[in-house]
Amino acid sequence: MRADTFELQEKHPRLAEEYISLLDQLDIPNASSQRQVDQRIVAAQHLEITINTIRKLSGFDRFLLAPSEDELRTAAERGPIVVISVSVYRCDALIVEASGLRSLSLPHLDCRDLNYRARTMEDFGAPEVLEWLWESVAQPVLDALGFTQLPSDNCWPRMWWIPTGPLSKFPLHAAGHHADNSVETVLDRVISSYSSSIRAIIHGRRQQSSSETTVSASAKALLIAIEHTPGSSRLPFAKREVEMLKDLCPSMALQPTECGRRKQDVMSHLAHCKVFHFAGHGYTDRDDPLKSHLLLENGKSDALTVADILRLNCGEHSPFLAYLSACETGRVKDEYFEDENIHLISAYQLAGYRHVIGTMWEVEDEMCVEIARITYESIRDLGMTDESVCWGLHKAVRKLRDRWLIGIPEQIKRGSKLASEENTSLEVDEVVARGANTDDQRDARMLRDVVPCDDDDQETPLWIPYVHFGV
Repeated sequence: MRADTFELQEKHPRLAEEYISLLDQLDIPNASSQRQVDQRIVAAQHLEITINTIRKLSGFDRFLLAPSEDELRTAAERGPIVVISVSVYRCDALIVEASGLRSLSLPHLDCRDLNYRARTMEDFGAPEVLEWLWESVAQPVLDALGFTQLPSDNCWPRMWWIPTGPLSKFPLHAAGHHADNSVETVLDRVISSYSSSIRAIIHGRRQQSSSETTVSASAKALLIAIEHTPGSSRLPFAKREVEMLKDLCPSMALQPTECGRRKQDVMSHLAHCKVFHFAGHGYTDRDDPLKSHLLLENGKSDALTVADILRLNCGEHSPFLAYLSACETGRVKDEYFEDENIHLISAYQLAGYRHVIGTMWEVEDEMCVEIARITYESIRDLGMTDESVCWGLHKAVRKLRDRWLIGIPEQIKRGSKLASEENTSLEVDEVVARGANTDDQRDARMLRDVVPCDDDDQETPLWIPYVHFGV
């Protein structure tokens, strides 16, 4: 309900203030006295009256209502939006295109099987999982959209995935038969973005988009590197990541800015920066998604939580990108909250950031530097546009995927014939092995997670968890 307030605050600030105040009154924990119960009832009645008043304003007739068909089709002008509906009765892909809306049955996606996998699976990025996702969801959707081959001339189509229920735990953007040297993968057919809802896309597009043209001389990039926090492992590459970005910022017309590494310091800068980049530890709270957080220098006692971010209102300053280079920033652990989409990525979107890059699970410290470098270099080269962010991450992930293919063990290739070095367009250098899960590298690598993980028997490709949410 709060996501729709940014435009209202710009055009009708007094009414927006009244609306938010009523929401705050209803957000108070369960009433313990009859007086508090009565106050909540009165607040609810006033809220209904206020919402009706807002809907009478020009341009706000659909305030808090589901988007109309015209709004849905307009939202898909930059690329199709696909909502995956999961039910015990049937599973479907609800496809929204500029030309219209349609439903595609997914007979090979079974709700019971999906629930079982989501509850029992420890490795959501294993090659066999990516192949199952391809056959049951991604391939039928891409075929229906006409995305059947590798795009030519770097003219890549874009699409938005909106998974629901337990499917939100799975990396649809990475689905496919990667080891077969074919284009039977999502990564080789489209540029994928995610969204928590179609309304979030519509709302994001409505926000001021001045950042797509020129960046003002005072545009700031807030860069935070947390190498070590109490109770967590050291991340030596976090500082290197931020140093790399400092060097890139001037060429992007951004002023690199650092601040104190306590919550109060960071919060005071977040509302006024164009780019926020955090390199450090992330934590997902299983019991309360609002307590999921980024760890600052004092650890959990002074963490930057989802609840903190939701209290921000950055929309009027049109922040462009929040890059959360930490573990699990897009993860919801408890199935009870799966459809709520309450995680760190969505929190920054709701706070007003136009784009958010984050992760689905643990990420390797050193690889984070490489992913960030390629992504930001693409933004520098193409300008700070909506397309440059998703393209930059897509390029980075695809490049690291190809390096991983060169280094994966024979047993994972499943007898597939891989492209020879003469046919690959990628430069293979000293970082090739970062994408390969050899035993030595698994033992040596450091994860941007609070609790050290035992990775001895994991085969998850390290390029998978990076995702883009945005317009």
